[in-house]
Amino acid sequence: MANRINSHVTRLHRYLPFTPAHDQIYEEYQKSGDTLNLPTKALTYLCDVVHKGPRLVLLTGDAGHGKTYLCRRLIQDYLGYTETEARELINTACDGKGTIQAAPGAPSRSPLRVFKDFSEVDVSSAAQAVDSAWTRTDEITIICANEGRLRAVLEMRDAGDGRRTLRDHFLKSFDDGLASRDGLMHIINLNYQSVAAGGEQSLVSQTFHEWLAGTRWRVCSDCDSQDVCPILRNRNMLNMQTDPHAGIRRRRLDALFATLERLGTVITVREMLMTAAYALTGGLGCKDVHKLSSKKQRTGWQHEFAFYNLLFEGPPGINNDMLGRIPVLLKLQRIDPGLHANRALDETLLNEGTTLAAGEVDIIFEYHGPSGRKQIDASKGIDDIEGYPRNRKDRQIEADFIRTVMRSLRRRAYFDAALKDLNEMRCLGFDHGADFQAVLDRTLTPRATTDLKNLIVSGLHTIQGLQTRSQTVMLHLVDPAFGKATTHAAIVARKIPISKISLKPKSDVWAPPIGTSGTLMSNTVDWLERQVVMTIEDGPSSAVSFSFDLMTFDCVSRAASGFLPEDFYAHDIRRIMTFLARLAESAGGRDQEISLFLHGSLRSVSIDNGVIQVSGAG
Repeated sequence: MANRINSHVTRLHRYLPFTPAHDQIYEEYQKSGDTLNLPTKALTYLCDVVHKGPRLVLLTGDAGHGKTYLCRRLIQDYLGYTETEARELINTACDGKGTIQAAPGAPSRSPLRVFKDFSEVDVSSAAQAVDSAWTRTDEITIICANEGRLRAVLEMRDAGDGRRTLRDHFLKSFDDGLASRDGLMHIINLNYQSVAAGGEQSLVSQTFHEWLAGTRWRVCSDCDSQDVCPILRNRNMLNMQTDPHAGIRRRRLDALFATLERLGTVITVREMLMTAAYALTGGLGCKDVHKLSSKKQRTGWQHEFAFYNLLFEGPPGINNDMLGRIPVLLKLQRIDPGLHANRALDETLLNEGTTLAAGEVDIIFEYHGPSGRKQIDASKGIDDIEGYPRNRKDRQIEADFIRTVMRSLRRRAYFDAALKDLNEMRCLGFDHGADFQAVLDRTLTPRATTDLKNLIVSGLHTIQGLQTRSQTVMLHLVDPAFGKATTHAAIVARKIPISKISLKPKSDVWAPPIGTSGTLMSNTVDWLERQVVMTIEDGPSSAVSFSFDLMTFDCVSRAASGFLPEDFYAHDIRRIMTFLARLAESAGGRDQEISLFLHGSLRSVSIDNGVIQVSGAG
């Protein structure tokens, strides 16, 4: 056999922003034969609503979410053009200056006026375009705009009916989650779109399913380097046709992206595609693999390009500045399972030697010890590593090597689900991530829900400086005038029964106003529940809410133990304290009596003829 070049690997390189030919990440420059047409819920919704004759459809979201892609697909699917023709129209006729009619021979459709990027239009002209769109009844206007440019347009003075209506709908959508109220205007906010929602139908899973297809990799079966190629090894480990563990690994990939989204990170489709291409290739091309494997030492370097290491640590030749061009990779480093020790898992990996099969190319390491180079098969743990360093330098070399091996093994174990009873969120550093997930999945029993509310209330007490001696059925709010409790004493402004507190996913809190039948935002995009909303009844007919992302939820839950690293959670603590202060001062009802929290107990305070009396005081 001879070494072969896989054109699909070359194509994947065009998704990497640190390679010269990275045109595939921009819709305008893609070729029809190479494009990856992902069916998204936003596309389905967009194509459905244009048939109902709206006046304006707004596509908003960060660059890379696929706004231009949606416009191109709409021109194809609604107006009847071919993909090549639609790409030409995207580049020549989507500046909003004219309309696009249905393709010759296609069914008659309402013409489209498309603004593929509002940032290319000056603010004044963009404002007039919105107002004009509202008055036109014989065409449909499609506007693509990031949130910054959209707000600049909507906040201009002397707004017409179109801008007033759009501004009203847009601002209210964050409170009630409605994408459309009257059917004439639709807002598709792609910042709510998830790349990890939908299980095997997630955008991440669809991408790997397409890119790992057998026909694309057939040439590799005739390549002389196939047994030592890390790119092919990555493909095989994630391909359900070649590895029985591929299914769980793909699900864990979805979980990683979902975790980042639940931490507040907005992941665009473009970033997801770049990350997937990088995870498969590590920036290597076929010629690079041939060159590296032609050296005397054919193995021992491939672990650096294993997908489960690439996601958390750059290989040689790719530094953090280069990785920063794919921002999600730097975020993934913060939830690296290789950084979290677990005794049961580590003992399984190091002592049992039955978790991994011997001889797998991605777990063979080359150790440069005092006695020379030596290959270590990590399926047997680290026993083969030389244990007799001669000096401080040797000790440091050995320690660094062991750390590299252990991190790699933990990452591999995370994707393989090596311990069935080890919660995956705990592997990522979130001790209470399973509780967060259970609320979002709506799987908590009534008893478990009550226990979780007690945990959250205890955490809120700790954040305020209150150290209760036993479980309490009340949320005590420290009077904001006194700040946090000190020396176990504080003035309590209000007490709220736990029965008036609820924990729900974000979409359960969103509801159309009474008397309306609008479309919820969660039905317009690939939706992933990302926030747990704590709602507190604040009076007979009002309620206040606080949204927990995964980090904030874990912060409060950890605080229930009585200790909290304030420097690490400083931002979350400030946000929580601000909310609790507003709640304590709200008009929902301040307790008439003065309450004093002292030495773990709540006491009543009265003032009689200038004499202060404290109940229970000795």
